[in-house]
Amino acid sequence: MRRYWLISLAIGGGVGLLILSLTLAGGFEPLVARLAALFEARGWSPDEGWTRWRWLEMLTAVAASLGMALAVVEITRPVKKLVAAFSGMLLLMVPSPLFALYGVLFDPFGAISGALLSAIGAVVYSRTSVGKRKGILEEAVGSRVSVKLFNEMLESPLDPGFQGAVRQVTTLVCYHFPPDPSQTKNTPSETLTMGSLFLRTVSTFLLARGAYLEEAGPERVRVSFGMLRDTDDHAEQACRAGLDLRIRLRGLSQEFESRWFQPLCCGIGLESGETTVGLCGIPGQFFFAGFGGGEDFAGRLACANRRFGSELLIGPEAYRRIRHLFEVRPLEMVYDPVACVLQEIFELLGTVEQFGSEDRMRRDQFWQGVILFREKRTEEALEAFRRARLPGAGDGPLDYFTAKAQEAVNPVESRPHRLIRELTDEGHARLVENF
Repeated sequence: MRRYWLISLAIGGGVGLLILSLTLAGGFEPLVARLAALFEARGWSPDEGWTRWRWLEMLTAVAASLGMALAVVEITRPVKKLVAAFSGMLLLMVPSPLFALYGVLFDPFGAISGALLSAIGAVVYSRTSVGKRKGILEEAVGSRVSVKLFNEMLESPLDPGFQGAVRQVTTLVCYHFPPDPSQTKNTPSETLTMGSLFLRTVSTFLLARGAYLEEAGPERVRVSFGMLRDTDDHAEQACRAGLDLRIRLRGLSQEFESRWFQPLCCGIGLESGETTVGLCGIPGQFFFAGFGGGEDFAGRLACANRRFGSELLIGPEAYRRIRHLFEVRPLEMVYDPVACVLQEIFELLGTVEQFGSEDRMRRDQFWQGVILFREKRTEEALEAFRRARLPGAGDGPLDYFTAKAQEAVNPVESRPHRLIRELTDEGHARLVENF
């Protein structure tokens, strides 16, 4: 906004000085004389002669020049620019006949000329690449960013990359797992209210943290950090936002329990990657979007929280960027047959500064237990998981791996596991989690 104010001041100020010079030089006096004759022909001439308020005429001319320049520069739609300019000039025609009724001869030509010249100058500026930026930003990002970030992009001397750019981006996906309809008695309106509350809470919070809102719905919210401009700390920003969002969602879960007697079940996934960004769509209906990167994997991580009982998972690329700033613990190895790589996914626990020695000891015991479980040393893994448990505190991933280790020690096949084996391993169906 500061740039547009300065441009408006330059255009309006320059025009205002020109109009003042013409006024002081008597450039508008012939027109004023004709206007006085017109008023006298209508019988509006005072007996003692016309009164002139030249200071008010000059002040009005300068104010009209500055105001018209600011209005036309700030307004992005061409039709609205025309309406604003035309309406402003009509208003400037009102004071002269109004003052004439009280014996004051008011010169409107300076103000009208200043407004007209300022409007022309502002329209010319609006046709430049810098002048078009606000309109393009409103169309491309609009309410998908915070007001602060929008103004920073507007004032930035750097090109926002509308024509296409390749950037390192961290994607954050927050997934709201809907309750099982067979286990709840919520009405459709209550279910939609829950989804709307989740959507509003998550999107508003992440926008305030500088994220770009790519997707928003009652079930899933997806944002990106580092997409609108090149930043080196996009992964760190996303992780800090994810940790704070986790706290916010816990508070929201308490509200869900008090209003609908059921907790909020959701998961957060984070992954970084190289993304091609730019404007997409058709003329008149375009938006800023990205192609590629960690979007798909971040969504998978968000959904995986339901299986592990965790809250915030990050991918290998995001971990590589933040491992010296945050504490994590491993959960699962993932094999990508296309890239032929074996990767680890992690649960984000907190910042290094907030992690105490006891927390680090329990994390290391959990890590050791996961390694032992992968090596089929289930008895030792169970002992490590026991030492990793904090008495009286819930730990979803620890419960998950403890149950898996106990199943390995006492292999009693449950009906769900038997059906999975018969239908997927031995049958022709594909497990929905791998679809």
